[in-house]
Amino acid sequence: MLSVVVEMAELRLEVPAELREEIRKLSREIDFEALLFKSLKHCMEVELKRELLRKIASKSKLTEEEALKLGDELKEGIARRHGVL
Repeated sequence: MLSVVVEMAELRLEVPAELREEIRKLSREIDFEALLFKSLKHCMEVELKRELLRKIASKSKLTEEEALKLGDELKEGIARRHGVL
């Protein structure tokens, strides 16, 4: 079992035996504690951004079709700016 302690919170992760053996083999090369922390932080940031987008979208007066069209126009503009189109 891997444990990560961040301030007062503790996270315990149960790892299947076959994966645990792979972790032991790679543990000299990879800092799994740091990797798990970065992964968890990234996932939380993504979920917070999704929640913010949901809140913004819930107040929008655009139809789904209008929003998709606007998104396509934005993507095209960014692609042109970066020389992709």
